[in-house]
Amino acid sequence: MPHYNFLRTLGWWLGAGIVAFMVIIYYFMDKMSGDNFKIALGLWVIYMSYFLFDLVFRIPVKYIFDKSEKCIYRKKIIASKIMNFDEMVYFLNDESGGYYYSIGKKRNQFVKNYRISHYFSGSKASIRKEEEYIREILCPVLIAVGIPLNPSEQQTQ
Repeated sequence: MPHYNFLRTLGWWLGAGIVAFMVIIYYFMDKMSGDNFKIALGLWVIYMSYFLFDLVFRIPVKYIFDKSEKCIYRKKIIASKIMNFDEMVYFLNDESGGYYYSIGKKRNQFVKNYRISHYFSGSKASIRKEEEYIREILCPVLIAVGIPLNPSEQQTQ
């Protein structure tokens, strides 16, 4: 579940949304005109719909590496096959000062790829989390799939 660490942040955003709703209802309901109140309430509804979309469709994404069928599945609500083990390649994807691990098919990994880790940066805490991710998740997955590790990642073990 690459987005699982985002759940704590979503908890804070939920709290902010509840506080904003209370402020809109109890404080601004009497002080605003009807149209302004409807606009503020509409903005809150848009905010909460983005929150619920992330909570329902982004956070629970799982990648299942099935050894018996030698297939990789992506599960949101239902599981769908995305590739076989022999088609998989993994790589680092750099983006806006951070990077993350992705998987894709060998021939078109830059066209269609799937993020399998959360973002990492150059900070000490992020480097520790990356080393833990490589040791606990990435290495067992690569061993199960049968892909050799990069030399730089073999040194961190």
